[in-house]
Amino acid sequence: MTTDQTTLPDCWEKFQQVLDNGIDRIILFGPPGTGKTYCGLHHGNVEAGAFRLVCTEDMTNADVTGSFMLEKGDFRWVSGAALKAWNGDGTAGGRLVVDEIDKAGGDVFATLLAMLDTPESASWENPQNGRVHTPKAGFTAVMTTNVEEMQELPPALTDRFPVRIRIDQPHPDALKILSKDLRGIAVQMADAGERRISLRQFMSFDSLRKGLETERAAEIVFGHRAESIMDAIAVDGVA
Repeated sequence: MTTDQTTLPDCWEKFQQVLDNGIDRIILFGPPGTGKTYCGLHHGNVEAGAFRLVCTEDMTNADVTGSFMLEKGDFRWVSGAALKAWNGDGTAGGRLVVDEIDKAGGDVFATLLAMLDTPESASWENPQNGRVHTPKAGFTAVMTTNVEEMQELPPALTDRFPVRIRIDQPHPDALKILSKDLRGIAVQMADAGERRISLRQFMSFDSLRKGLETERAAEIVFGHRAESIMDAIAVDGVA
């Protein structure tokens, strides 16, 4: 999936350019709710499949690599997100999108580091059957995180992702989901520091006001800032 680059904010144009030029390890960082995960899953060459892994403190290696599952009285192997991405469509490797890797526990983090190594070095041995897996040609990885400084991430991780792009504006494809009167203010508030309001909040407001009075929907979503946000929407609409 590609987007006309003339319509893209600079951060998203950079992302498209690195994808178009074959970069296979990319970190997208910055404020939440800007479409980082969506674009990681859908942009560039994802014909062999795109697979998402959301990291949490209590996840296990089974989420990453897979495990044997009981099905109809028999145990069968079910691959995790990373192994699925390595195998892709069976011929070419797919895309692995890792959300919030900084939240992964030690064992899972170590497994991910091994699987995100260079294609020449990456391998994983299934402890159940001894089979050694390696990524198929074409495997790519996009990591998304809400941290603001790369120093907050372990050097062993950032070393594997030499291209890091701060995403400070919603992607135009994500903005299209919003009603037109909200798009301008959503862009303004996406990177407003402590005052920021995420795209997800504007989406919730947009949905709620279809069934509630606008003021009530704003109060529910924006709380004490409802009045100022409503004023900003009105001013943006006049402009």
